[in-house]
Amino acid sequence: MAKTQTQVLFYAKPEVLSADGCFAISFFRPTTANPVFVSGIPIEAGQTLTIEQNVGDVDCSKYDIVFYSGSGSPELYVIKIMPIG
Repeated sequence: MAKTQTQVLFYAKPEVLSADGCFAISFFRPTTANPVFVSGIPIEAGQTLTIEQNVGDVDCSKYDIVFYSGSGSPELYVIKIMPIG
């Protein structure tokens, strides 16, 4: 059985995020945040996009985070489940 560690990250500017070999990654946009796209996928206000790997696989992807203007602020929370060791 693999041991894991949860990382919670916050982004407020466009950038490319590396999955760094995680087992799962989630992108959460708060309801008051400006529109955001993750690798071309729009994340609606209050929505979470979750990508999980098959057992034994890890995610080595790079995710492009892009914010668009709106009445709120640029906010995106990213939660990664990382293997330990």
